[in-house]
Amino acid sequence: MGLFDKFKKFDEFGYDKDGYDKDGYNKKGYNKKGYNKNGYDLDGYNKKGYNKNGYDEDGYNKEEYNKNGYNKKGYNKNGYNKKGYNKDGYNKNGYNKKGYNKNGYDNHGFYLDGIHIDTRINFDKDGYNKKGYNKNGYNKKGYNKNGYDLDGYNKKGYNKNGYDLDGYNKNGYNKDGYNKNGYDRNGYDCNGYDRNGYDSYGYDLDGYDSIGYNKEEYDRLGYDHLGYNKEGYNKDGYNKFNKNKIEVKND
Repeated sequence: MGLFDKFKKFDEFGYDKDGYDKDGYNKKGYNKKGYNKNGYDLDGYNKKGYNKNGYDEDGYNKEEYNKNGYNKKGYNKNGYNKKGYNKDGYNKNGYNKKGYNKNGYDNHGFYLDGIHIDTRINFDKDGYNKKGYNKNGYNKKGYNKNGYDLDGYNKKGYNKNGYDLDGYNKNGYNKDGYNKNGYDRNGYDCNGYDRNGYDSYGYDLDGYDSIGYNKEEYDRLGYDHLGYNKEGYNKDGYNKFNKNKIEVKND
């Protein structure tokens, strides 16, 4: 507090008529020049124009690099932009966007016209051209430009029709629509029966459902749900009127 401040009048809250306390800060914590006790203004910048993280209003530090490490021209301290190229258009390995160095060769030793620096032809010493294919059209991994090997299968093991060496597609079905167990997508074999031996209507090879009744609702012994055969008699030989065939005949 200066000598002059000793004679200043402060209100009950500790502020003078201009709204500043004995240390020179207002209620919001800023002095007359607009800075707080830490030296930052209302927008968060110090006298030199930098925030607490060391960046100015445009987002650059005193070395003129932003938080990502690039200057206003878009280059980092090593001289490369976000895509990894310097002002001359070359990456750290010395190649441009098209993959050639300043002498016109790619990283495999091929010139712009496809001639190799060592062999002086379109193929290198291993027999591959600048695109990585040999005279038969296959790369070092054994695949052609369409992604198929000499036997016609791609990296996942499927041919151009989508079937593997055993004849099944990625879903596990062959060209006829059956899986390795012999069932189609709906769970039926080539004869139309499921794993339990029933067709889509619920009947087995003999024509009976899981309960044991056929389409006419008779069981394997020839009786319906009430226990009567087609002639209307039960196992004991009586009809629903409790009469046997002889009694019915005499009636």
